[in-house]
Amino acid sequence: MNTINEIYIDIYNKLKNFTSARIETELIISKTLNLDKIKIYVYPEKKLNEKELKLIYKNLNLRLNRIPLEYIFCEKEFFGFNFYVDKNVLIPRQETEFLVEEAIKLISCYKLKKIADIGTGCGNIAISIIKNIQTKIKIYATDISKEAINVAKKNATMHNVLNKIEFVLTDKLKYFLDNSIILDMIVSNPPYVTEEEYKNLQPEIYYEPKIALVSPTGLEFYSYFAKHSKKVLKENGFLVLELNPNLYKEICNIFKENKFCIYKTIYDYQNLPRVIVVKNN
Repeated sequence: MNTINEIYIDIYNKLKNFTSARIETELIISKTLNLDKIKIYVYPEKKLNEKELKLIYKNLNLRLNRIPLEYIFCEKEFFGFNFYVDKNVLIPRQETEFLVEEAIKLISCYKLKKIADIGTGCGNIAISIIKNIQTKIKIYATDISKEAINVAKKNATMHNVLNKIEFVLTDKLKYFLDNSIILDMIVSNPPYVTEEEYKNLQPEIYYEPKIALVSPTGLEFYSYFAKHSKKVLKENGFLVLELNPNLYKEICNIFKENKFCIYKTIYDYQNLPRVIVVKNN
């Protein structure tokens, strides 16, 4: 058993209980062999050597242990760009593209100049913004994790924007508060999965850094932003935040109680509230 077709059938059968078995089979073969997916079907009788077979089955076994494909191949596409990812950073989700789209619109419409991405992870938000803005802006990308900052810098280098983003190792808004830096906009995809929700998620989630996913009630970061961001956000500045749809009303109330205006809500593909834009009136 050493042709592409034979390997394909074997892998597919082993993954048949996975939601996207066919897609995952294609990815394991194509990414391991650095092969265009179409060639799996064009050259089904192509024989694989022992080294190739060994590597394919090594990656398959990792996947059978529910390690995400993104960590196996250290890659995730986001907003049309490929990003390096590993166990030190959250895997970017498609829903976060709504946040990036809205941030780009606001920067362009209001000529915003100074932006901070809080909890940058692999840097996907900051890098996607800077790659899509033609005007000169200052963007900070912060994280509490040194390992995450290193991954984000690696991605910035890969996308030729390392000199356009200031990476800062800090907790939330501390760097800006300590240095009296005033921002036009804060963007963030903060931890919003509750401890209770975390107990019942798919196995792959538990390979991702919990600190980037979970807060006790899912509201902690929003309460922090509502309490402290006015000190670093200019008048009429914006907060663009991804959120837990189950906590949408509570999050809106937190900002209203702290004299913010709910400027806009963006709904995802399931028509759930996914991103909130808050204005510092």
